[in-house]
Amino acid sequence: MNLLESRGVEFKINCPIKEVTESGVILASGDEIKAETIVWATGVRGSSIIEKSGFEAMRGRIKVEPDLRAPGHEDIFVIGDCALIINEEINRPYPPTAQIAMQMAEICANNLRALLDGGSLQTFTPQIKGTVASLGGKEAIGVVGTKKLFGSTANFMKKMIDNRYLFLLGGPGLVLKRGKSPM
Repeated sequence: MNLLESRGVEFKINCPIKEVTESGVILASGDEIKAETIVWATGVRGSSIIEKSGFEAMRGRIKVEPDLRAPGHEDIFVIGDCALIINEEINRPYPPTAQIAMQMAEICANNLRALLDGGSLQTFTPQIKGTVASLGGKEAIGVVGTKKLFGSTANFMKKMIDNRYLFLLGGPGLVLKRGKSPM
């Protein structure tokens, strides 16, 4: 927050937006923030197709069964941004991150194979390894395991994480084509 504030970012916390107008944003308190450009960078919503599909959905996401199937459907799996899984520890949904989506894909593939082979389906339990976010330039923040990361160390880790996912998706060729130099 300090870094972003030093760059001129002003944080408004616990200030719900009531309305966006041509001249700015009106907060629930009635205060208005004048702006010519408004960028909405919060909240996560799944696909509108999910809401139109007939499934019971919450913000475009389906609350899936532990094996990642849609409730009441033996032959429909839902993963990624469209799947809603509740973190029982805090009674809130897990965020739809690439980390979780990649894990869902693996369990879903195993469960599809199990259905074809007559085996048992696996339960999905997210394994959160950490979170790292780029702040622009060579700055980033994050938590990996119990270690907090800042600055260039976090930036290095962010690039390595991005490269790992590229490797998992397409192997060395995709890393060489789209990967990020950690330096």
